[in-house]
Amino acid sequence: MTTELALSIGALVAELALLAYFWVQSRKPPDPARIRVFPYNVAIIVVTLLIFLTLAHIVSLVTGTQVQPRRPKGMR
Repeated sequence: MTTELALSIGALVAELALLAYFWVQSRKPPDPARIRVFPYNVAIIVVTLLIFLTLAHIVSLVTGTQVQPRRPKGMR
């Protein structure tokens, strides 16, 4: 296992932990005496995007080839 792969897997685990924390915080009932300052739902979307990007990076490290986007036939 290369160092870059180990770091990527560590980052993925940290992102999953953040996603779980944000999920739990967003499901708590609101306290009428306090204002929610941090938008947990937006943070969930951003962390989910980061998880997809990290997974694509891990796939490219394991397979040895970059993930190529699919292009329409007219753009080749």
